[in-house]
Amino acid sequence: MVQHVKAFRWVSPFRGFSCFWATTYSHGVSVLQLNNHKKIKLMMSFMLIILLFVIVGIITVRGIYILGESTQAIYDHPLVVSNASLLAVTEVTKMHRSMKDVVLSDSLDEQDAEIRKVNLSEQKVFQQLDVIQKNILGDEGMALERQTRELFTNWKPIRAEVIQLAKSGYKKDAILITREKGAEYVSQLESKMFELTSYARNKADFFIASNEASQSKLEKTTMILIVLGIVLSVLMAFMFSRRILYAETVLQDKNNALQQALDEIKTLRGIIPICMYCKKIRSDKGAWDKLEAYLTDHTHAELSHGICPDCLEIEMEKLDNEE
Repeated sequence: MVQHVKAFRWVSPFRGFSCFWATTYSHGVSVLQLNNHKKIKLMMSFMLIILLFVIVGIITVRGIYILGESTQAIYDHPLVVSNASLLAVTEVTKMHRSMKDVVLSDSLDEQDAEIRKVNLSEQKVFQQLDVIQKNILGDEGMALERQTRELFTNWKPIRAEVIQLAKSGYKKDAILITREKGAEYVSQLESKMFELTSYARNKADFFIASNEASQSKLEKTTMILIVLGIVLSVLMAFMFSRRILYAETVLQDKNNALQQALDEIKTLRGIIPICMYCKKIRSDKGAWDKLEAYLTDHTHAELSHGICPDCLEIEMEKLDNEE
C-alpha cells in the first residue's frame, strides 16, 4: 500500500516581524538622510538671516560714520571760516576807529597808545586770515582769501602815511586820507569778509543738504533691509511650521503603522496548559481547543497535516488487524 504523506510546513511567527523591522530600518535611514538635509536647509536659512542683519549693521555703521564726517566737516571748514571772517571784520573795524583816534589825538602818548591798538588788531586780523586760509574749501574760497589778504596788506601803507602826517602835525591831510582812502579800504575789506562768510555759509548749507540726503538714503536702505528681514523671517517661519506639521503627521502615521504591526504580531509565551492525553490546549477563556486551532489563533504559522513514521507504523498495523 502506498501512503501519501503531506509535509508539515512551519512558518516562523517572527518572519513577518523581521521583515517589518527590515523595512522600518531602511525607512529610518531614508528619514535620517532627509532630516540631515532639512538641518542643512535650516542652518543655511538662519545664516542668511544673520548675514542680512550683519549687512544692516554694516550699512548703519557706515552711514553714521559718513554723517559724523560731514558734521565734523561743517565744523572744521564752513563754521570755522565764518567765525574767523566775523572776527576779522571786528578787528578791522577796531583798527579804523583807532586810526581816527590817532588823527584826533592831541598828544604823542595818546597817538602811540592808539597805534599799539592798531598793530595788535592787525596781528589778530592776520591770525584770522591764516585760519581762513587753512580751513576754507574750494578754489573760489581760496581766491577770496587771497584777495582779502592782499587788500588788507595794501591798506598798511595808507595807515603809515596817515600816522606820519598826524605826528607831523598835518591833521587835516591825515583826516582827509582816513575819510577817503582809509574808509574805502575798510569798506572793501568788510565786503570781502562778508563774501567769505557767505561762501562759508553756502558750503555749510551744502554739507547740511548732503547730510540730509545721506540720512534719508540710510533710513530708506535700513527700512528696506528690515522689511526684507521680517518678510524672510515670516516666510521661513511659515515654511518650517508646515514642515513641522508635515513631519508630525508622518510621524503619527508611522507610529500608527508600527502599533498596528505590533498588534498583528502574535507570539507564544509563558506556561501553556495542555492535556496530557488528547493534547488540547486550554485558552484564556477556559475552553479546550485543538492544538491546530490554538496555533492558528496565536501565531502566523500555517499548518498542513501529515503523518510521522511512528504513527504511520501504528496505523498500518491497525489496518492489517482489521483485515
